[in-house]
Amino acid sequence: MTWVLVEREQFVRMCDKVEASQIVRDFIRAWAPSVSRYEIPSQKFIYRSPNNRYEAWSARIPNPNSNKGKRGGYRLVFFLDLQTTTINLDFIEERDNLGYKNEGHRKKDGYNAYISEVKKELARRDPPL
Repeated sequence: MTWVLVEREQFVRMCDKVEASQIVRDFIRAWAPSVSRYEIPSQKFIYRSPNNRYEAWSARIPNPNSNKGKRGGYRLVFFLDLQTTTINLDFIEERDNLGYKNEGHRKKDGYNAYISEVKKELARRDPPL
């Protein structure tokens, strides 16, 4: 299955905010159409809508400028529209700005609130039959 890539407005703004280099953006454009629907270490399943039309995923994208390995990359959130076979890029942030484990709860809570909103939006778009 080949995916059509859609960069949502929020994603474009966030790329500018985190100053994602052209190399990173080109990598995402090349990687996105090859997305699989299987969990792998760099790609985690987040949500499936009630009628199985949408799936939300989180992915780890490397940042070649950070030299920190996994810790220094980006977190990318995207959702798949299974009827139109589109991959919708929605969120990108530097991993260090998300707050994990014992790091600041405010950052972690903000990310979790965003994920909750994505789930609500996808459920709204895919009402029960």
